[in-house]
Amino acid sequence: MIKVFVDTDIIIDFSKEKNEILRKLLEKQRQGSLELFVNPVVVAEFFTDRKLKAKIPFEQAKLLFRAFSFVDITKEAGLLAAVYLREEHANFLGDALIGATCVLDGLHLATRNKRHYQRITDLVFYPLRARS
Repeated sequence: MIKVFVDTDIIIDFSKEKNEILRKLLEKQRQGSLELFVNPVVVAEFFTDRKLKAKIPFEQAKLLFRAFSFVDITKEAGLLAAVYLREEHANFLGDALIGATCVLDGLHLATRNKRHYQRITDLVFYPLRARS
């Protein structure tokens, strides 16, 4: 089974009905061909949306996140993220932590923002067009 980390952009697009990528990934998860993951960075980035101040949208968003397995950010991920930032393999702390989490936990990254991660050479991208 493929373990796929879903970047925030994919979840935001799904919540705004901009594309079907997450719907297809969720279907593959239901079929048992992959498992979807997020970490606290994705949760924090997603829940900054001001529209989630209202109780109903907030509760609906929390329900959406029940579809994911959660992977914690470990000390090792923090150290690797620091290397990515110091060596300019990532420009933002969130992206560095996501990249480090994926590399250390053997997760494929599903994102439309490949340019944020392209300098992280050990990172494996989940091919959205071919399989999603």
